[in-house]
Amino acid sequence: MSEAVSTETVNTEAFWVGTIVDWLVENASLRKERIDLKRRFTQEPYNLSAVRVLTMMDELVALHNARSGAKRVLSQNWRLAHRNDTVGDFIAAFVSLLCPDDRGAATDNGVSPASPVLQSRQGRTHNQRVEALRADPGGDWKPVDLEIIASQYAMKFRKITGTHEVFLHPSVPHCVTIPLKVKIRPPHVRAFVAMIDEMDEAAR
Repeated sequence: MSEAVSTETVNTEAFWVGTIVDWLVENASLRKERIDLKRRFTQEPYNLSAVRVLTMMDELVALHNARSGAKRVLSQNWRLAHRNDTVGDFIAAFVSLLCPDDRGAATDNGVSPASPVLQSRQGRTHNQRVEALRADPGGDWKPVDLEIIASQYAMKFRKITGTHEVFLHPSVPHCVTIPLKVKIRPPHVRAFVAMIDEMDEAAR
């Protein structure tokens, strides 16, 4: 894992999302575009052993401790409770554990944190992620960036024919489609952000 990170950046959602995705790219020998947040670590395309997943948790905590000066140790209950998570669920649980200021209080007792959907609607970090899309629709965004937000909003998303991905939510009558094999263009990003705005409006 990369060591070129300042202490101040460690306890942020963006840092841990990027770190976990980078870990998967390196250890599962995948391109970033193939990261699927709805799949478990032990399933395709990762095919990691349960032992390797537990090792990943230890490596992540060791990085946190080295950068923050903390001495956190994951309880065995927490490790076992989350070893079979999907990648998206694990990211939400791990971020909630290490970043309580951004994602709400969490305890290291093996109990899953509160719904990421509720946390994301109230949390500063998630809003910043959406606002980053809004402010820079022409940025170098990857499908996984949108999938992370979609998971937090309980949006459904699926790949079709291997070339596109569709995002849906029951509160919005239309869907948003993005390409998988070419750069995501500003109109795709704007449509995705507009869909989230519609979801927020419907939830009020």
